[in-house]
Amino acid sequence: MKKVERQEQRLWDALKIAQKMSLAEAMELLHVSESTARRLFIRLESVGKALRSYGGIQLVSDTVLDYSYEQVEGRCVEQKKAIAAAAAAMVEEGDILYLDSGTTLAHVSMELAGRLERGELKSVTVFTNSLMNLNVLHHTVKVSLVGGEYREHRKDFCGYIAEETVKSLHFTKSFLGADGYNAQNGFTATDFYTARLNEEILRSADQSYIVMDASKFFTSSVVSYTRSKPADGVLTDAMPDEETAGRLAEQGVRIILAGAPAADRRGAAPAPGEAGGEKGPDMVR
Repeated sequence: MKKVERQEQRLWDALKIAQKMSLAEAMELLHVSESTARRLFIRLESVGKALRSYGGIQLVSDTVLDYSYEQVEGRCVEQKKAIAAAAAAMVEEGDILYLDSGTTLAHVSMELAGRLERGELKSVTVFTNSLMNLNVLHHTVKVSLVGGEYREHRKDFCGYIAEETVKSLHFTKSFLGADGYNAQNGFTATDFYTARLNEEILRSADQSYIVMDASKFFTSSVVSYTRSKPADGVLTDAMPDEETAGRLAEQGVRIILAGAPAADRRGAAPAPGEAGGEKGPDMVR
């Protein structure tokens, strides 16, 4: 067995026990350089054994595939519609948009298509990794599909090609889904592929908003994607508990309630003492 194969096997054996490992831990375990540890991480990911994150690696488990578009499509439909209407109302003439995949974003696409069909918007550009969003919008607006590896369970595209594509793009606004929220780590996804792509989109957008129903404030998925750069706001249907609202305010994330006045949805600053003012978190979604 070659040296690199022995290192890979030792790393794999340790990862099966620890479930996840930082770059520093791998370097210490194998007595190798940072570049060698990174190459070993890439080898494990390339054969589907693990998924890389920033500064670490995690064992692939069944939780990565827990999400199913069909299973969640019928949940919280009225809340998703209200959230989608608030999100679509934030789109302005000339915007270059990124629309994430997911069932809430499909509703956002339908609301946006309605505004375009009614002539409320004329010059908007849309980028998306979602096949569902493409199907809804391509008749009414120019849509560019971010390619990559297709995922049937999410009806979207992900992976290296998608990540490299969005690195070269600039968006005026992005709307991202979330599978949960964690007070320490922020908004989360069920897998590293989704989280890594969303992290790149956050870096590429002037303004970024999370769209999710309020029930997800009480759940947390596997991987955070807002630790390095927080979103500007979260569009939701109800206020979270006081502790969560306070944490979001500390992170600089506006809470945008569906049904709030249009001026607030477009980013107008609330008066002191109102939601989002000096005495409380912003409201939207």
